[in-house]
This record gives sequence, C-alpha cells and structure tokens, in this order.
Amino acid sequence: MKIKQLLLMFGFVSILAGCTASNKNIPSAESYSWFPFSWYSAKISGKNFDKVAMLVPVKVNDVKADFTLQFDLGSDATLIYGNTINSYYRDNEIKNFLIENSKSTDDGGKTIYKTKGLIYHLGKLSKDHLIYKENYGDKIPMDSLFNKKPKHIGTLGADVFNNKILIIDYPNKRMCVLDSLDSYWRKVTTFVDARSNNGRLHIPLTMANKTHWFLFDTGASLFPINTNKELWTSLVDQTAKTDTIIANSWGEKVKFFGRPIKEKVYLGKRKLENDYAWYNDNKRLQEFNKAENIDGLTGNAFFVNNVIVLDFKNKKFGVVN
Repeated sequence: MKIKQLLLMFGFVSILAGCTASNKNIPSAESYSWFPFSWYSAKISGKNFDKVAMLVPVKVNDVKADFTLQFDLGSDATLIYGNTINSYYRDNEIKNFLIENSKSTDDGGKTIYKTKGLIYHLGKLSKDHLIYKENYGDKIPMDSLFNKKPKHIGTLGADVFNNKILIIDYPNKRMCVLDSLDSYWRKVTTFVDARSNNGRLHIPLTMANKTHWFLFDTGASLFPINTNKELWTSLVDQTAKTDTIIANSWGEKVKFFGRPIKEKVYLGKRKLENDYAWYNDNKRLQEFNKAENIDGLTGNAFFVNNVIVLDFKNKKFGVVN
C-alpha cells in the first residue's frame, strides 16, 4: 500500500486507444474492451488484508517479460522504477531513454527524470512519457528476468486518464477507458459533481449534514476514510477501541489510527456502508491534504461491490445503479 507524495506535474502525452463498444448495437457492458486488474494481499502490523492494492498487468516496449503496475489515482504521474527496468537494459540504453535536462527531485527525495521511448502497453491502452524513478523498486536477478512470475515495475497514475472516462468494475476485476461518455453508461449511472486538481478527482462525502471533499485514491485501498485527527474525532465512535497499523508511504513508515464510523456517510443521495475512519499525524501527508484543499483520502473500500465511472473530462464521479 502506497500513499503518495506530491510529484512535479509534467506535460505528458498519452497514446490512448480508447475503449469503445465493439458492437454499438448491443447495450451491454460485455461489448466493451476491458483490461483486468488483480488485488494484492499482505499482512500489515500483524493483520491480514486481502485488498491492499490494485495491480494491472503491463508490457514494456518489446521486453519479453511480464510486469505489473500499481493502479494509483492518487498519483498525478505514471512511474517506472529505475532498479527494475535497469535489469532489462544496458546502462547506455537506459541513458538514451532519460531526458537529462529534466532531472529533478520528488518530495520523497528520489531523483526522477522524464523519459522518451519507454512505453507501457495495457491491452489497447498505451502510455509513453513515463517518469523514471532512480534507485527505486526491486533489482531482478539474471536467472529470474524472464520467468513466469510478473515483476512489479511502477505506478499507473491519473495522468493516463486526462480528458477520458474510466470505468472500474470491481466485482469482475476489470477496467475500461472511453474517449467520451456514451448513452449506455449515462443511462445506468448516477453521478455527482467532482473537483479536479493535477488530474486527480476529489469527491464529496456528506457526514452529519456537512460535505467534506476527499481525493479518490485507488492507491489507498486500506482506508475508506483517511483524514486528520480533528475530523476523525467527530466521525468515529469514541467508545470503540482504537486500531493501529503501521504502513509504508513511499519508503516512510507511517502510523494510522482507526475506529468505526458512527456517522452515516453519503455520496450524493447514495448511502455508503459504514466502515472505519483513520487518521495520521504525518506532516508530509497532512501538508499534501492542505495543498490539495481536501479533508483526506478515500479509496476502493466504499465501492468494492460496485461499478464506478470516473469522468475526468467533465469532472463527474458516478456509481452504476
């Protein structure tokens, strides 16, 4: 599970072959071109979690190996991890991929570069102009480079979906990208107005008759709500025992505190199933929330039994009826 730091926003160009209905005369979700995702499970602070992160299978250029990306809409950039991709190319080849004068440092202190010639392929969806994160990720041993086990190589960020429509079908573990919202999805989906910053969608959650804005972050799968202590205190059952987990946030160990939510939570008129709310005192994460003008993060937990539609073009967030 990763909760992201702020990244410099670059002007990327996405090569997107949109997901369009293969037969427009069939008003069915099955007539669209989907690509799959899987759930990553892990034990964190002694507790088992079966939906820690969403992983998407990906190919890189013409490399004859299988890779995965973490699907992370809380990141405004799509990353490729230096240690991992370096295992498949010679030093001079890697150097040719990097745009030297784009060298900078992210908020986690890691060196990053814009790239040219490195392309992710996810079914009919492709993404170039990846951000190379130096000295990050796993180095792959020579005898494991091309075995059947997929290698985790990076992050699929929100920049891929700029001016697009993203559909996430959680029950069937698949996703689809559209160039525009068609009549089928418009008919079956109830939308609320969203906000956007650096390509990331903020959605309104109403609790105790007050609306709060949360970044919809598929990289924050553990937390239905992750906020500051003040708001957390007003939302949770104060008589309940406080749960604690320590999770990794881009190489930094962060402690999170959780209790059951006592207030009803609404997205528009849709009541969401109550769950835990969490808070942290991490300075970097709280400064990120302030910079985004949000009360915190929400992620997959509220919607794992639903199909959702993220309209990045018109700043809408919808749940299929």
